[in-house]
Formats: sequence, C-alpha cells, structure tokens
Amino acid sequence: MGTGYQRFLQMHGFDTEVATDGLLGLERLAIFQPDAVVLDLIMPRLGGIDVLKKLRAQEAFRELPVVVLTKVCIPAFTERATQEGANHILDKSKDTPSAMLAVLQSLLAPHSKAA
Repeated sequence: MGTGYQRFLQMHGFDTEVATDGLLGLERLAIFQPDAVVLDLIMPRLGGIDVLKKLRAQEAFRELPVVVLTKVCIPAFTERATQEGANHILDKSKDTPSAMLAVLQSLLAPHSKAA
C-alpha cells in the first residue's frame, strides 16, 4: 500500500502499518494484530500469494479480511489470490482510494461492535 492510500485511510480513522516486503509484513502482523490487511501481490522477499498462504495457515488469521491492492491484475494471479483466501481484489490502476475504503468498511462491518 502506497503512502497516498495510507494517508487516506488514516484520514478516515484507520490506524495503519506499512511493511516494505512480505516477510516484514508477516512479522508486523503478529505485533500490530490488524482488523484487516491490504496486500500487494508483488513484493520483495515474499510475494503476496505466499503471504496469503502463510496467513491462512495460522488460526489467528484465518478469518482476517484481506484486500489485494495490486497493479498485477492478471487473471491467473488474481484467481490464485482468491483461492488462497483474499476477500477482495482491487486494481491500483482503476480503483480509487474511496473504493478501497468502501471495501474495507464492508468487510469490517460484520465485525464492528454496535454502539
């Protein structure tokens, strides 16, 4: 997730963490314990598909909402991401930060506590 998306989410009340590669992302997940993950498919050291596999293999992250936000919207990659447990795929070149916000809010709504 780029800094523009990060700032946009922060402006809308989200606490965010950014990892520069897949391995670092997995390490931070254990510490940050997010309500959702925005994941790219192409990352150094460990790609998004492998991150998804490792996430879904852990009980604590099996139900964690994962939104893939990527420039690589090749059907083979996006289908594989869905098979590995991505909840939604967004195309960086077409989808706006507002679209990402709407998807995250939709995925998180069932988990939010009533006021």
